[in-house]
Order: sequence, then structure tokens, then C-alpha cells
Amino acid sequence: MRSFARPAALGAVERMDRARRLGLTIGRVYLGIKTNQLLARGLSDQQMRQRWRRFHRDSAESVYQTAVDLRGLVLKGCQYLGARADLMPADWVAVLSRLQDRVPARSLPEIRRMLEGELGRPLEAVFRSFSAQPVASASLAQVHEAVLRDGTRVAVKVQYPEVAELVRSDLANLRVLFRTIGWLDPDFDLIPILDELGQHVPQELDFVAEADNAERIARIFAGREDLRVPRVYRAWTTRRVLVMEFLDGVKITDTEALMRLDIDPESVLRTLIDAWCQQVLVHGFFHADPHPGNLLVEPDGAGGGRLVLLDFGLMKELPDGFRGDALALMMAVLRRDAEAMAAALATLGFATRDGSRESLVRLAEAGLSLLRELAESGSLGPERMEKLGAELAEQIRRHPLIRIPGHVVLLARAIGLLSGVVRSLGTKLDPMQIVFPYIVGSALPPGAQRS
Repeated sequence: MRSFARPAALGAVERMDRARRLGLTIGRVYLGIKTNQLLARGLSDQQMRQRWRRFHRDSAESVYQTAVDLRGLVLKGCQYLGARADLMPADWVAVLSRLQDRVPARSLPEIRRMLEGELGRPLEAVFRSFSAQPVASASLAQVHEAVLRDGTRVAVKVQYPEVAELVRSDLANLRVLFRTIGWLDPDFDLIPILDELGQHVPQELDFVAEADNAERIARIFAGREDLRVPRVYRAWTTRRVLVMEFLDGVKITDTEALMRLDIDPESVLRTLIDAWCQQVLVHGFFHADPHPGNLLVEPDGAGGGRLVLLDFGLMKELPDGFRGDALALMMAVLRRDAEAMAAALATLGFATRDGSRESLVRLAEAGLSLLRELAESGSLGPERMEKLGAELAEQIRRHPLIRIPGHVVLLARAIGLLSGVVRSLGTKLDPMQIVFPYIVGSALPPGAQRS
């Protein structure tokens, strides 16, 4: 049996170099934003649009290269930004979306050493065949297609040897950097975001917990013909190796591939939205990382498509009472009642820097103003949306949120990623047609309880 040596801790020189790269990259983006904000006072709207386009393109390329070089937590965060087509400028999405499943792969000898050390036996003793090239490579691990000795086709997810140490180092570096930015500019308080990363990313490094999550989600969707969760093979799963059923499919946002397979994107989108409604509003346990690389579509054999869910490292259990609190917020939004919205936000656990209810009311009013104009016009042009977004951002700067519940952060993250998928598919489906019955309770199965 081959012995496995744990990867050495990062040396002081490497930690300093990572800190330097992070500082230079984030510092350039931050200074570019502040410079453009100053120049906007003296330049025309057309001149500023051109400057912002160049800035977004150049900044995205710089951040992309830093993410590829440093990997770890930096790469994970950039993958998230690249999936937010609804939030990020188009140039950022075009560049950073390349990180979703095309991260430069590690060599087979390196992966073999990790696998054999974790499984405690030679590769050939477990697998009849093992692909030299990964089918996907991401921020924390890469996935290889393989065949077990009994002929079962599987996907083998192997964690990078040094990734846990990289995450710890990046968290420490980013904390110093973000505190410095917050000292220079109190409007840029990024520490709460970092706290969330520090809590949740380490959870994704435990593949046994991920196997538990996958099996729990499979139980939630048991019996559904329009959705699949791959089976876990526990005998060969450890904290840093995960072996699951191999499922073929095309990426959910690959509309050309869906058309070639004669699969209706709107039907797939209905399944996607319904699946997250069932997780969040029926079972209170949901997949918090639904970026396009984790969502496949396979032909169902009956002329349609079946949604395939992958990667169950980042999940969240919602607290008891969340559905009622969320319903109160939704009803307040529908009534355009800023006072009730503020009360619901406080109940959910939100708080602003001054701790007053009035500051939450001001934020609610700003959000309602945007929603009101959107409802009246049906759609907003890029310039108007940019202006309204700036007005909302100004209110947030005046009344900064210092406490956002962790479960709300992850839910917002999932909703943001899903909205990016909705936008990418370009259908005319109104997601609220599916969501609203769940909110008011009519879509809940009789006697449904949380899993």
C-alpha cells in the first residue's frame, strides 16, 4: 500500500506573494471605480459609457488571470460572479464565466497520488479504467470519468491537495485587505461577505458531507421523472474523494445544444424553478450553488429533457419559521408597504449600522421605487436601470446593512444564480407563475413537512 504524505503548509514567501497578487488586483479595480466616479462629474454620459466598457473588460481579464493563477477561494468567488448575468456587466460575465468548468486541470500523476492516498490502494484496484483528462475542473476539485471494477460508470471528484491551506491563506489575506479598504472608504464594508465565505467554503471541502447532502436531495425528488440526482458510491467516498454515478448531459445554458436535442428550454426552466421552490418552501433545505456548471439537461427518452443536479457541497438548512417570515415580506412588497417591509426585514434578522427601524424603511422605499417603475413600464432600458441601481446603492451607502442572516445570504446567492440562468435561456416564461403558488401555500403537497 502506498503511503500518502499530506501537502506541506504554504510557506511565508508563497503566502506573501498571494497577498501581493490579491492586493494589486483588487486595488486596481477599486481605484478604477473611484477614478471613474470622479471623472463622471466632468464627462458626458457617452464618454463615461465608453470608459466603463473599457474598464469592465480590462478589469475582468485581470481578475480572471489572478483567479486562474491563485485558484482556491479567489477562483471560487470569481466563478460566482461569472454566473451572475443578471447583476454583473456583460464584459465581466463573458470573461469570468470561462471559469465555471474550464479551469486549467491538474496532471494525472498528481490526481493519482491524492486518490491512492485517500483510498489506501492502487488506482487499478478500484477502477477498471480512469480517464487521464478531467471532464470538469473547478476551484476546489476536478472530476474524472472512470469505470469501477464491476463495470459501473462513475464520476470521481478529487480535491486538490493544497486547497484547504489555500482557502485559509486567502481568507486571512482578504480580511486584511478588506479592512484596509473599509478604513479608506466606509462605504465599502466587505467584511460581512468575507465572513460568509469563511463559514461556507470550508464546508465544501468535506466530501462525506457532500455525499450526505446528495442523498438527502435525492430523497426530496424521489419519484420525479423530470429530474435526476446521481447516486453516491459510499465505499469509495472519503473527505477528499467523492465517487458518484456518471450522468451525461449538456449545460443548461447551452441553448444550441438544447435545440439540437429538440428540448424546449422553457420546459427545462419550469422544472428548474419548481425544483428550487420545492427545496426552499417545502423542505427548507436547498442547493445554494446552482451555477450553470452544476446544472445539466439530458434527453428523457420521451421527446423532452430531464434536469440533472450536480455538486452538493454548498447546501443550507433554513430555520423554522422562515417561510412565514418570507411570506410576510412578500405580502408587504405586494402592498407596497415600506413600514411592513422594514418590520419583516427586522424579523428575518437584518440590521443597519445605526440600528434604527427608520433606516430599514428608507431602504425598503428605495427598493419599492425601483419595483414600481419596473411594473409601470414593463421593462427598463440600460440607462434607466443603471440610474435606479445607483439610487438604490446610494441608499445602501447611507444606511449600510451590518447584519444579513447567513441563510438569507445563501438564498439570495441561489436566487441570483438562478436568475442568471433564466436570463441566459431567454424564454418568455414569468418565474412568478411558478413561485407564487408556493409562496401562498397552494402548491404544497397535502401534509408536506420539512425533510
